[in-house]
Amino acid sequence: MPVITFDVNDFCKLVGKDIQVKEIEEKLPMLGVGVENIEKDEFSVEVNPNRPDMLSVEGLARAFSSFMDINTGLKTYKAEKSIYFVKADSTTKTIRPYIVCAVVTGVEMTDEFIKSLMQIQEKLHVTHCRKRKKAAIGVHDLDKVKFPILYTAKDTAFKFIPLGEEKEMTLDNILKHTPKGKDYGWILKGMDKYPILIDSDNKVMAMPPIINSTHTMVDEKTKNLFIDITGTDDKTINEVLNIVVTSLADRDGKIQLVKVKYPDREIETPKIGTNMMNLEPNYVNKLLGIKLTNYEMIEYLQKMGFDAVEVGKNIQVVIPCYRTDIMHAMDLVEDIAIAYGYDRFKPEIPNISTIGEEDQLESFSTKLRTLLVGYGLQEVTTFILTNKDNLYKKMKMEEKDVIETANPKTEEYNIVRNWFLPSLMEVLWRNRHREYSQNIFEVGDVIELSPSSETGAKTMRRLGIVLCHSKANFSEIKSMVESILSNLGVKDYKIEESTLPCFIPGRAAKIVINEKNLGRFGEINPEVVSNWELEMPAAACEICVNSLFNSINSKTI
Repeated sequence: MPVITFDVNDFCKLVGKDIQVKEIEEKLPMLGVGVENIEKDEFSVEVNPNRPDMLSVEGLARAFSSFMDINTGLKTYKAEKSIYFVKADSTTKTIRPYIVCAVVTGVEMTDEFIKSLMQIQEKLHVTHCRKRKKAAIGVHDLDKVKFPILYTAKDTAFKFIPLGEEKEMTLDNILKHTPKGKDYGWILKGMDKYPILIDSDNKVMAMPPIINSTHTMVDEKTKNLFIDITGTDDKTINEVLNIVVTSLADRDGKIQLVKVKYPDREIETPKIGTNMMNLEPNYVNKLLGIKLTNYEMIEYLQKMGFDAVEVGKNIQVVIPCYRTDIMHAMDLVEDIAIAYGYDRFKPEIPNISTIGEEDQLESFSTKLRTLLVGYGLQEVTTFILTNKDNLYKKMKMEEKDVIETANPKTEEYNIVRNWFLPSLMEVLWRNRHREYSQNIFEVGDVIELSPSSETGAKTMRRLGIVLCHSKANFSEIKSMVESILSNLGVKDYKIEESTLPCFIPGRAAKIVINEKNLGRFGEINPEVVSNWELEMPAAACEICVNSLFNSINSKTI
């Protein structure tokens, strides 16, 4: 999760009250924010990606101020009319079709302001903007821009001076030779034209989503800002713009509207009005298992930065523009629970007629974990979500259809794994600078697509082992697999040659019981080892625990 840092004095100024460091440390986690580090007067906190409005010190202070009953209720923002105008032509339609803009005037470029502005751009780019693919933020010195602005696309040979450079470069060279081009050039890969922002003096402002030009560079003398958000998703760019401008407004910036004219329509942004949602009190009490009055619910909602009134038997909730995470009544229930206090909920035994007991597969998995610890292996626990790069490309495996998350908060975790070893290789990658040997295992779940299943997918339990040290080889992993099977009482199995790209050819095998494949093991391909930036060879196995359990209990072995 993203980590933001802030100065305590600056934070308290934004909150509206001097608060002791110890109290901040105790109360912030109640908002779902993890305190990572405290160094003198500086905090580092981990923010859940589902609250992008708290990815800036201004947004965090706004939420904390309301939660602490300092400035409760809905905080509204106003955008004034202006003469600023942006034209988007048809050339960007198939490249990066959407753009929204805003002007913020009267800003004071203090160290805290500059740090916060850079931080919110960086954190939003990584999370809500999906590494700039869905949206990218551009911040410019308004006084250096001559309106109207043109949002268009240019050939790869087009030139301008990018930020941080002294000479003109072609768009193609910017992608190949500048740090930002190397980091984000993949977004524009395969396109013969690239997006460009140009003012009416024919001076380039930016090449979204890669880099700004030197022409509109923000410096310590800047007083007024022009903000552009370009992207591939209209909803996302509007959400990001709202988060940015409201954060700037919390530092006394004045928001002004900008007209954006497309070939077929005209819009005016930012759209910083409120949204409405009806909430049924019975629904809230049923989910939380408590009995709150409507008045109490309204108080808790105000504590979380909303406004709310009774309308008949229901509660009408007014949602601020920066709360992009509120999509369902369940989200409001969660906020009421946070304001009520999770520590106040009393655990109760459910009133049900059945008697619970541990599932037999879970019991078997526990015994299996105990056995593996006896081999000197270290148990790890990994996420079931991953990405295609880890699942296939780094493992030299052919891509298959997988289950994708509908609205991922980060590109790092956007699909559900269908096999285990990549997750264990990622653990080794994250610990590659630590001492070897690193011999790890995990017993966990994967989800495979299954047309025969009612849901189209089935959950499978897997065992994965990776041995990583200077002498890791096929013989070692083979001996371990055979020893594990022997200790479990498995006898009538066969070891047959296998080919899998992630293993070295000739040093890979499969385990077969009753003509069924129980699992595979082998010595990891050096190219895979290199892809994960490991400094030692590795050997691994992956075994289907469901099949192993069924075979043992059916007494067919």
